[in-house]
Amino acid sequence: MKIIKSPFIYYFRLENENQILKNRIGQLEMREQEYTELKLENRRLSTIVSIKETSPHFIAAASVISSGIRQWPELIIIDKKGTSSGIKKDMAVRIPEGLVGKTSEVMPGFSKVLLVTDVNFSVSVRLQDTRIEGILSGRGDGSCILKYIPRDEDIKPGALLITSGLDGLFPKGIPVGYITGVKKGSELFLDIEVKPIIKASMIEEVMVFKK
Repeated sequence: MKIIKSPFIYYFRLENENQILKNRIGQLEMREQEYTELKLENRRLSTIVSIKETSPHFIAAASVISSGIRQWPELIIIDKKGTSSGIKKDMAVRIPEGLVGKTSEVMPGFSKVLLVTDVNFSVSVRLQDTRIEGILSGRGDGSCILKYIPRDEDIKPGALLITSGLDGLFPKGIPVGYITGVKKGSELFLDIEVKPIIKASMIEEVMVFKK
């Protein structure tokens, strides 16, 4: 009987040890994922702190608790930051990479942010390289358009747009988007398509700035 039992006992021991090893590997993979997430979060927050220390217009940093809550208007909601934190309506909202939008409704404990891609949003911008100025507006479909650029201007796809600060609402120099298409429009102006810097579904933390 020993000759018969031994192979089975050995097999079950191997299975047990194999399962233990699998569990340990799974725990190590989870820890590695948590570490990676913490490292990325720390990198984002460090960038926010750096911007805060160098900008006199900084009001608050906040977490996004809802993005793309509805298609029209295009909004996100930021948590625990509202009138109690000094935030007011029509304040600029950005991430380190560029402009997100502006506060559209402010409560004591949270705020709604109208995105640059909404049709009711507009901001004074300029091309970073040529300094040509225009108005950027949302199209309501995740993209934007650049308005009031004369037909005789030489505008190239790929050019970066930044805030000009001329509207008195947004601090100047914030990246807004890249030109993706240029067509001859009306008799006076070009039709210019713009891809915004931001993607609403990927925003986790934002910064709010006063006028």
